Amino acid sequence: MAAPPGEGAGRHARTRDPGGRTDIPGAVIEKTAARAVGEVPGARAARSRAARARVSGEVVLLRLRIEVDYPRPTRQVAQAVREHVKNRLEWITGKQVHHIDIEIAELVR
Repeated sequence: MAAPPGEGAGRHARTRDPGGRTDIPGAVIEKTAARAVGEVPGARAARSRAARARVSGEVVLLRLRIEVDYPRPTRQVAQAVREHVKNRLEWITGKQVHHIDIEIAELVR
């Protein structure tokens, strides 16, 4: 059953199921995304403001700040992060990740 219009927009994502409603705050989605970044070889979440999520019903938009190990190819690492974070978030939260913007905050040795 879909959430009523307007419900779930903003800070908390809300899902209705037969047993009740499950709320997933944006902060939980952000932490999950930041942890998933660290699961990709050659990448880690930036130390500050690593992930920002906008949740609208069942759709998530993400902005990630990551660090990439030097001399790994940044575009390839960013693509791997994008794919992994999308898959991980969709599996854990059941939400649809629509878009992920990635900023390479730093190259690290």
